Amino acid sequence: METTSVSTVKPKRKDKSEDKYRIGATIAFIVVIIGIGVPMWWKTTTVYRVTLPSNAILGLSEQPIKTAVQVAIYTQGSSRAQLLIGELQSAFNESEIWNVEFKHLPPPSRSNEAHTPAALEKLLLQEHPQSVGDFMFIEWPKLQEEVLLTTERSALIRSDTTANKLAQVLHSKILQTYRINQILSTDDRLGAKSEAPQPAYDVIVSVLNPKPRLTHAQWNISMAVKTYVEPWLAQVSDISNYTVRTQWKYRVAIEANLKQVRDESKLGRHYALQEADLPHLLTSISQNLSASTTDKPAINLVVYIPPCKTAPLHIYNSKQQLLTRNGVDAFISPPWGGVIIANPPESVCLAYANDEQPLPYHVSTTDNMQVMLDQLHKLLDISSELQMEGVKTVDIEQLAPRRWEYEAYLRRSAIRHIATASRTLQSLINLLDQISYIVINDDVAAAITSSYADILAAKVALLEHRLGDASALAKRAFVASERGFFDASLLAQLYFPDEQKYAIYIPLFLPVLVPVLSSFNMLRKVLQNLRKEKQH
Repeated sequence: METTSVSTVKPKRKDKSEDKYRIGATIAFIVVIIGIGVPMWWKTTTVYRVTLPSNAILGLSEQPIKTAVQVAIYTQGSSRAQLLIGELQSAFNESEIWNVEFKHLPPPSRSNEAHTPAALEKLLLQEHPQSVGDFMFIEWPKLQEEVLLTTERSALIRSDTTANKLAQVLHSKILQTYRINQILSTDDRLGAKSEAPQPAYDVIVSVLNPKPRLTHAQWNISMAVKTYVEPWLAQVSDISNYTVRTQWKYRVAIEANLKQVRDESKLGRHYALQEADLPHLLTSISQNLSASTTDKPAINLVVYIPPCKTAPLHIYNSKQQLLTRNGVDAFISPPWGGVIIANPPESVCLAYANDEQPLPYHVSTTDNMQVMLDQLHKLLDISSELQMEGVKTVDIEQLAPRRWEYEAYLRRSAIRHIATASRTLQSLINLLDQISYIVINDDVAAAITSSYADILAAKVALLEHRLGDASALAKRAFVASERGFFDASLLAQLYFPDEQKYAIYIPLFLPVLVPVLSSFNMLRKVLQNLRKEKQH
């Protein structure tokens, strides 16, 4: 009896000790897998995404861009000025994009000394200084035109010029409302076709001489560019920075469909290039130019010297009308650049026609540089080409654009930068919301949030009549939005969606989960047995 009882007690003690070890091992296994393994897996597979002000960015379109402008009016009689101001305020009261403040200027203290419009304007500015973006109408009775736009922030008006005409000038020339509406339009058919100004450009001035042995053209193009182009670009560098370089190209093959036309010159003929064939000439020229070595967009300014065999070369339109202006043939193709055809002098081509020795000659710097600056006006979208009846614009006599034209360009560029940056951020937010596995790192988040903040600040600056600040803030917002949108880190997991992640990790972790589940089942049975033993 005693032997039997001893043998039955020892196995029970052994089973209990084994159960304890088994329970401990199971719990440890579960803790390691679930408590450490699962959080580690979750942490290492979670896409890093910084929180962004998505709702605020998507609501940018609901906050209109409105610009404050101050327009001063000086007339000989104060009653006429008040009448003009009242009618102009009625014309601009319902504007959604302009907040125009009209101001009456009293006669200056020394108005009797002003015998010219320039002298009167100088006296008015001494007593009423202007800010960037302001404009002034000055009545001058002896004026021939209804409105004469100067090169500064002013225009002369006649004594019978109506408020309706002034409103047209403000909308069409000074504020350029139609172009602002194009920028802000959400309709692709009405929207502006040109892109927002980039922060930096390469300006490449090239001189093409296909036959240098027969055409001995001499020109210090570097000096001409430093004298004319660089100073002009320095005056318009608030929006973009410009890097200028020059080059000569020889023995280039230029293909164009030319037609000989008889004339009464000493050569007896010239060659016609149809306006419809200009794209083919442009393609031939661009193939001979050196590619830009930077990632900045390039503006090409080409001076093409045709050989005497096909010179002089002139451009004709579809109505067979000569398009030569001031003895120069030229055309532009935005945003690529412009081309000037610099025909050799008649004496040079006469020597060629008579089989004489080639005559060296100097290319005219003044004529070609004036055309080149005019092309830059148009390529950078600074010039105002809209013609109005009864409105004349004073010719430019300095190496700088007209002040009111350039400030209209500043205003337009600021609004375009704000609109473009807003659309870029909204597109990026929509993309990030739709694709959850795109990484949003700190650099991208910083670019997006700083762009959003600058957009808001630029809108406030426009409304507070701070055009210079608004232009700088809008440019910064545009650059930051482009940097965020094109950041390479956004593509890091773009081709590794959640479906592929599950397809890779499930076969890896499923075998590990089988012993975990079986351990849970074993632990349940052991605990049930312990409860039964306690009950007995």
